[in-house]
Amino acid sequence: MATVSLRFFSSSPSSALASLLCFLLLSGVSFAADPFVSYDFKVSYITASPLGVPQQVIAVNGQFPGPLLNATTNYNVVVRVFNNLDESLLLTWSGIQMRRNSWQDGVLGTNCPIPPRWNFTYQFQVKDQIGSFFYSPSLNFQRASGGFGPIVVNNRNIIPIPFPQPDGEIIFMIGDWYNQDHKALRKILDSGKELGMPDGVLINGKGPYKYNSSVPDGIEYLTAHVDPGKTYRIRVHNVGISTSLNFRIQNHNLLLVETDGHYTSQTNFTDFDIHVGQSYSFLVTMDQNATSDYYIVASARFVNETVWQRVTGVAILHYSNSKINNLLEVYMKNKMGVIDFFQLH
Repeated sequence: MATVSLRFFSSSPSSALASLLCFLLLSGVSFAADPFVSYDFKVSYITASPLGVPQQVIAVNGQFPGPLLNATTNYNVVVRVFNNLDESLLLTWSGIQMRRNSWQDGVLGTNCPIPPRWNFTYQFQVKDQIGSFFYSPSLNFQRASGGFGPIVVNNRNIIPIPFPQPDGEIIFMIGDWYNQDHKALRKILDSGKELGMPDGVLINGKGPYKYNSSVPDGIEYLTAHVDPGKTYRIRVHNVGISTSLNFRIQNHNLLLVETDGHYTSQTNFTDFDIHVGQSYSFLVTMDQNATSDYYIVASARFVNETVWQRVTGVAILHYSNSKINNLLEVYMKNKMGVIDFFQLH
């Protein structure tokens, strides 16, 4: 480490002290060490069937999607990555601004790939930023098989958030999905062909709820549990590879409060387009009839919706005192036209 020699030429001790303080402030020297958060990420293959077809997906610590990386402004983040794949790996931290360091962002050119059965420790300090981000593989089209997870950078306690403290938080990772793994998809692209229409949309690694007869039986879907009258911060990330998605929650307003790490002018939406790589936060108040369940939908945009109907992810918003205990009842009501389908299509 380089040594800095300082000499202050002053006629009085007070001016010398002032010069020293100016130097420390301008050079960014901190009087107190910023806290550290540490994570171990073991990246490996697991077998999953998100759309009803068994396939190899990339998990982090056995989870698909991977675990939350939670930090606060100015925190030092240490992530020890163990590559248990059969090919080289890099993890990138989409949208994270690293203080005085551009050599930990996990892309080819600034980081050497982590060979199979090797490990590497990323260490960086999150800059003066807040908000919702995600990590994902940056090599070999691996993101098409998973390996992604959410990042939350919280405000420091001395800086309040510009809205009332939510009663809770829910994270949704939405994205297009193929029943072929990234190696097969990579071969298609390398041959000069297009991938074609995705096989579906996943929400938090799970396939769609059986909202109509086109959805195969036995698919595991996501249920988000909420309490009536409470307001939740909903963080939504599009972690797909090519498809813009329209996100909405049946009969609920989405109050936009943050986009890609920046607080915004607060605006209400009934639905919102989220493009690949983007992250948003909404405040959603659970102010509807609490005896029913509601759809959470992510569907393809800027396409022929009739042809791309299968490219739709559907989860369930479940109020804690909902009287619908068997979701087959929801499906049967939809078939009979009891629940308005307008917001699903």
